[in-house]
Amino acid sequence: MTAAPEISVIVANYNAKGPLEACLASLHRHDSHRTVEVLVVDDGSRDGSAAMVRDRFPEVRLLVNEENQGYARSCNRAIAASRGRLIHLLNNDVELTPGALDALADFLDAEPQAGAAGSLLLNSDGTVQISAKALPTFRSALFGGRSWFSRWLPGNRFSRLELQHWRADAGVPFTTGYVSGASMMVPRGVLRAIGDLDERLFYFNDADFCRRIWNVRRSVFCVPAARSVHLNHQGGSRRTLRRRLWALAAFHRGAYVYARKHYAPGAWSVGHACVALGLAGRFLVTGALQLCKEIAGVERRAYGK
Repeated sequence: MTAAPEISVIVANYNAKGPLEACLASLHRHDSHRTVEVLVVDDGSRDGSAAMVRDRFPEVRLLVNEENQGYARSCNRAIAASRGRLIHLLNNDVELTPGALDALADFLDAEPQAGAAGSLLLNSDGTVQISAKALPTFRSALFGGRSWFSRWLPGNRFSRLELQHWRADAGVPFTTGYVSGASMMVPRGVLRAIGDLDERLFYFNDADFCRRIWNVRRSVFCVPAARSVHLNHQGGSRRTLRRRLWALAAFHRGAYVYARKHYAPGAWSVGHACVALGLAGRFLVTGALQLCKEIAGVERRAYGK
């Protein structure tokens, strides 16, 4: 058996052949001084994704689910099959810039307290995406990335506490509540300590994952030198009407599961009642707004469907 690689890159894919090909091409171009293995889990795609990987990237370890098992379960399958001492979770719609993998790995090796290191995510035009956030609380509903306050007044004090990517302007790694799972590296020893990704979650999975890292007294960092281009929502999660409606429901379900898990475990507690009623109201409002956008054709034009 050959020696174990230093880094295992995990990519889950569902019906996103084009973005996946660009993602793997960016890894193929990556000239790392470390040994790297790439594992792709194709989650029951029907668009020829698996055949593309076999033909274009024969060096990639391809795992195929016959049916769609979901993001977290696919990642957990690949993690169990991987051999690297560092695990890098990478979305299929992310393209790594040169040196990004090494920047994350070098930082983790130099900072023993670090439990996770995430990339600074960029849009295709080079502008910075929300890449680092405070851990979700009730305040996040008012000042998080999806709130009207943060859209209308992005520089307000409370939104800056929630959305912390502005701290990357200093150019040095910084601690944050959680980093995006679109490009996040974790030592295998930390994974053993906190367990697998929560398979109930699609949205809020990275928040839950990082919360558990903080719970074992390790820190979460954003590393600005590790820049990655994230073609947000081009990985298959919102490209059709059915997937957009599913994403809306999955977001609110994820928020509920996260809150029950970390803040309101008692089914009959006041906290649980506030969470359930608040999320139900939010779901009704955002659902109505989503239907208006669908009728107006806004989403179809955005995703080309």
